[in-house]
Amino acid sequence: MSNLSDSLLFWYEKNKRKLPWRRIKDLNNPYFIWISEIMLQQTNVNTVIRYYKQFIKKWPTIEKLANAKLDDVLFIWQGLGYYNRAINAHKSAKIICKDFNGKFPSSTERLLKLPGVGKYTANAICSIAFNKRTIGIDVNVKRVISRIFNLDINDEKKIEKTCLEVLPYRNNADFMQAIMDVGSSICTKKKINCSICPLIKDCNYKIPKNDQKTLFKKKYKRRFSYIYLMQWKNKIFLKKRNKTKLLNGLMEIPGTEWSESKLSTNIAKTIAPVKLNWKVVPGTLAYNISNCKLEVNFLRAKINRKINIKNGKWIKQNKIQDLPLSTLTKKILDRLSLS
Repeated sequence: MSNLSDSLLFWYEKNKRKLPWRRIKDLNNPYFIWISEIMLQQTNVNTVIRYYKQFIKKWPTIEKLANAKLDDVLFIWQGLGYYNRAINAHKSAKIICKDFNGKFPSSTERLLKLPGVGKYTANAICSIAFNKRTIGIDVNVKRVISRIFNLDINDEKKIEKTCLEVLPYRNNADFMQAIMDVGSSICTKKKINCSICPLIKDCNYKIPKNDQKTLFKKKYKRRFSYIYLMQWKNKIFLKKRNKTKLLNGLMEIPGTEWSESKLSTNIAKTIAPVKLNWKVVPGTLAYNISNCKLEVNFLRAKINRKINIKNGKWIKQNKIQDLPLSTLTKKILDRLSLS
């Protein structure tokens, strides 16, 4: 076991990825590690880097994040997706500042009580930020360990037990990040490059003949929606998404719920938020979000008097860019061109 960890740590020292949260001073700051781990949930590293730099520049301490307005946090987060991560990070910052005097918890038990922090994130923070003898087991770690020791990748208890057995008694932070680097760049799901792997001598994995050629295509569910654009003078009506699984807390143009079958234009008009002279905007917008392939259709109404509608507000068109919007909403606004 020691040979495996020694080989891995030696390789990591020479080949580790240069990431903004891996600078020495940042590794000693659990706030920076936490933000990076929250952003990396369901999002790839290359996408996260730009958002992470912008986020830390805006809120360099947990106290500044706790005192920030949620809308400002969502504005910086827009385009990164899975917005509940931002909402939970904001809640957690407030809790840490109030209950822990701004000092980041260093135990998995306390970390697990924070909104949006699960078992992996808690262990990753303890390992990377506090160098504790634990490891966050994500898909990369699970895949590498299961292949090296010829384990069933779905046997999480056995994989966790094996991880703890191979952990070194020091340099745990480097060990965890080293396995993650191997899993993300050498021993990937789609491609395996054994010739440069530092763990090849200890590995029991037998590569299937067609493993290198296998393609994994993401399966999307088809969904359909109508968007209702209401314009009054130089303003449009936007509403805020509340307690939703996707795009929570962001502003958007009202629309129908995403349905499995396409609505007719006449039905869409009858279920519009208000009765207006709705006109069809030709064409559709196709957009992939999460595991859905969405087709957006449009109805538009220009009115000559302000209408009071619940759960939203009229926004000047030149102020829309200052609001937290999803990439989907931005594409819809571009598609409609607001003329």
